[in-house]
Amino acid sequence: MTPTNQPLTRDDLSGGFDEASTHYDLMVALNPGYRRHLRAAAEALLDGIDDPLPTLLDLGCGSGLSTRALLRAARRRGITPRIIGVDASAGMLARARSRRWPEGVTFVHGRGERLEDLGLPPAHGALTCYLLRNVTDLDATLVGIQAALLPDGVLVAEDYSVRGSVAARRRWGLVNRRIILPLAGIITGDRSLYEYLHGSVDDFCTMPELAEHLHRAGFHDVASRTVGGWQRDILHLVRARA
Repeated sequence: MTPTNQPLTRDDLSGGFDEASTHYDLMVALNPGYRRHLRAAAEALLDGIDDPLPTLLDLGCGSGLSTRALLRAARRRGITPRIIGVDASAGMLARARSRRWPEGVTFVHGRGERLEDLGLPPAHGALTCYLLRNVTDLDATLVGIQAALLPDGVLVAEDYSVRGSVAARRRWGLVNRRIILPLAGIITGDRSLYEYLHGSVDDFCTMPELAEHLHRAGFHDVASRTVGGWQRDILHLVRARA
């Protein structure tokens, strides 16, 4: 990667992920809880789905790690899903498509704010991991997700938010300054994407505020919980129904 030394914005983000696609999996692999939390999100989605042949959306699927977690969670339950991964980064999608997938798993290039343009089939559930805080229009994205789901379809969102806890915000800043950003500099030679992601967590709404956005978009039965360990009150799991 050629260092840019230029701060990223939400409008630049898909390009930033294109550049980061060759090393992004290595960076997240250094987070020992990353895959475990993806599994928990996938399980939470399937907890609310009874259909044995569901259509599932993986929005902001990136390199396909969340898609793999969703597929494995379905198989553990004896479910045969149709999974459609959607991402705005062509580079990350190329990584996802390079993996081996069974029939029924496909990937589509598109933005969360413009799901209606993608011609997606009505889905029983949608998973969004680390997407919502990075979209340019949160309300439009949630309205689009709600419209893409069948009646009573399930949305599970996993994301970071620290505005609801001073202690969590301090802990998040410390981990970023001392671990994540130095590692990004060593591994990638360009910290701009990870500096953006650090700031996007600081700026994202609280979980009660996200619940308000979800209700306005037409969701109900909104509930959230945080994870344990050092990411307590930093990483949250939210579930809602269309």
